Amino acid sequence: MKEKYSLNEETLKFIIDFESKLQSGKQFTNKELVGKFHQSTFYKDYFGSYYYNATNKAMWYAIKRSGNWELTKKGTYTRK
Repeated sequence: MKEKYSLNEETLKFIIDFESKLQSGKQFTNKELVGKFHQSTFYKDYFGSYYYNATNKAMWYAIKRSGNWELTKKGTYTRK
């Protein structure tokens, strides 16, 4: 049986794992975070078949849900 994954759920897991390894004050753009997500074990190949900016939106959603990031300027987030 093939396991199903949710892009939003996997992105949130990635952000929680990633931020646990960071010091506060570190700054990343959404594009950088998406790139790191694509290289992580949380990213599944079939997510690539989603519409082109689905991962960007999922990353924004994960950052908001985590509550540990602050928007410093458009598209740039700082770890609280």
